[in-house]
Amino acid sequence: MTTKTYWQKYRTELLFYFGFLTILGLAFFLQAIYADSWSDEPTKPTTQETINVFVDRLIAAYLWLLLTPFIIWIAEKISLKSFPFIALVVIHLFVGLFFTFLHIPIYTTYIFTIHSFIPWMYYSVFEKMPDITYLDYLLTSLARVNHVYRLLYYCIIIAIHFAFDYFRKYSERELRASQLEVQLKEAQIRTLHQQLQPHFLFNTLNGISSLMYKSVDDADKMLTYLGDLLRISLERMNTQEVPLKDDIAFIERYLLIEKTRMGDRLIVRTNFHTDTLDALVPCMMAQPLLENAIKHGVAPNVRPGNIVATSWREAEKLYLQIEDDGCGLDKSIEESLTKGYGIKNTIERLKILYGGNYSLQFSNKETGGLRVTLSIPFRMQTD
Repeated sequence: MTTKTYWQKYRTELLFYFGFLTILGLAFFLQAIYADSWSDEPTKPTTQETINVFVDRLIAAYLWLLLTPFIIWIAEKISLKSFPFIALVVIHLFVGLFFTFLHIPIYTTYIFTIHSFIPWMYYSVFEKMPDITYLDYLLTSLARVNHVYRLLYYCIIIAIHFAFDYFRKYSERELRASQLEVQLKEAQIRTLHQQLQPHFLFNTLNGISSLMYKSVDDADKMLTYLGDLLRISLERMNTQEVPLKDDIAFIERYLLIEKTRMGDRLIVRTNFHTDTLDALVPCMMAQPLLENAIKHGVAPNVRPGNIVATSWREAEKLYLQIEDDGCGLDKSIEESLTKGYGIKNTIERLKILYGGNYSLQFSNKETGGLRVTLSIPFRMQTD
């Protein structure tokens, strides 16, 4: 792992260590000041002595930052092994003691170096032991320093690391689960979309077959329109949502096929508001709803049938509505809707795309006929 990669991965964790060590250094500084005030011969420390203690406690804490990357590296190596819990505690105890004894020579080197350049720093230490050498001071520190405090640093660094490590792994699992869920939804929608194409194709071919005996020219037109529709549907095979204006272009070609088959019996009016044309809708969503209106509202009657398709926006919702002036919703039509392939497919796609944030309602019009109202979240193509 490069330094850049290491920093990117552990940046927040290392910054957290810095903040924690600062707090711990301040705590030990206050503890030192408090202990001096309760000594047998309390003396008020000078400003210089207070600064000495303050800097010393902070630097002693910050020196652990030099060891932290190595502590993390060893901790990760240990975690890869399947040790029993007791063995794990013992191993970390020995590793902690190792870093504790490693911290002392680093700290001692710092004291001697700083005192050489800034004599008043640690003056009280060297005033009491004027002839002490680096090695003597190091051995004295190793023998007399309270290692429990340093073990506390190690233990807390380990605890913070494993807490962050658990959080990282949890976040990665959540991200993978989310990605898998999205991929599953895309696969389900793609399957439903691809199932819709043969369903529509078979219905259209049946219409062409019946029209062949009445008008070859009209059947030829239907084949041309069908070719255009198949080209568009193949281009959108892996597309979940399209702008409403693109779906309108698709249904216009579909309506040309139906008007060729039904002639003047089919009258279609549209009222798509301009502020909805760039809104995203499920690909080929309007076609099965129109097909349902033609099948149940127009085809059963000898007289001309009217279909009105409308779109509008209310707040954060997009509404698509298709109305016909047929016989309306009765028991037989309701059963056909619930069992029909096109509507079932539409409902499944809506559930996958929007969860519970959609509405598809079938109701009778006051003047007769069926009204289908679809409500989905309003999202623009640029969102």
